[in-house]
Amino acid sequence: MRSGSLLALCLLPATAAAETSADEAALFDRLTAREQILDGQRAAAEKVTRQRGLLAYRLCRRRELGFAQSPESRLKDARAFDLSLLALRRGAEETTTLARELDRVRTERTAIETAFVARATAENATDENAPPPFRADGPARLVRPVRGEAVAVPGSRRDGPTKVELRHDGVQMLTRLNEPVRGIAAGTVQRVEALPQGGFAVVTAHVTGITSIVTGLRDITVAAGDKVGPGQVLGLAGRNLDGAAVVSVEIWRARRPQDAGRLLRVRLAGS
Repeated sequence: MRSGSLLALCLLPATAAAETSADEAALFDRLTAREQILDGQRAAAEKVTRQRGLLAYRLCRRRELGFAQSPESRLKDARAFDLSLLALRRGAEETTTLARELDRVRTERTAIETAFVARATAENATDENAPPPFRADGPARLVRPVRGEAVAVPGSRRDGPTKVELRHDGVQMLTRLNEPVRGIAAGTVQRVEALPQGGFAVVTAHVTGITSIVTGLRDITVAAGDKVGPGQVLGLAGRNLDGAAVVSVEIWRARRPQDAGRLLRVRLAGS
């Protein structure tokens, strides 16, 4: 479950995402939907290819074991084996084609996401009236949303499938399934969004002037408009696409991403 900068730009009210053109937003939505479809087709093609490979192996073994016992079936077995190899090759080619198309769509979607983030950064840099950043050592210290170990902190990382350098503004914490996920400070829930990859995101505007986006939840216990206190349960930790219970937190202030790792006092293990 990846909670990138684009998620924050899309969910925050009056963010730079709202200022992008409708054509760009529509294109990004289409690419996201296309990526999900291709990912499912690729997974299905891989499954069929594995089944065909197993069938070809069994036919090969049957030919070896029955060669001397049933000489009259040699030609029939050879034809069946040749057909199984042909089906296996076609399945492998189809899987490769789908994987390449998936990589291409991901690259295009990532390029649009990077452009959104770059535009927002440029606009924020010229905002002279922006308030100062939130101080972690202020009177209202933030609460960690969940118990667990940090597996990612804000910074730039290379996307595995596309090899594109992406900036991530959130903290990702590995926890246990169904672990309570809590609000980081007092505030008002602005939105609860179902995410395309599964699970929910909770956007909360806090009294300190910051906005938090918490993703990776299931069984949400709050709704838009609810007042929440520091440490109040928002929902339970769910699984991401890899099957791990990972909760992500982004913190924003005046359209600017804040260092969530520093504010929440979260560090990677060994750092």
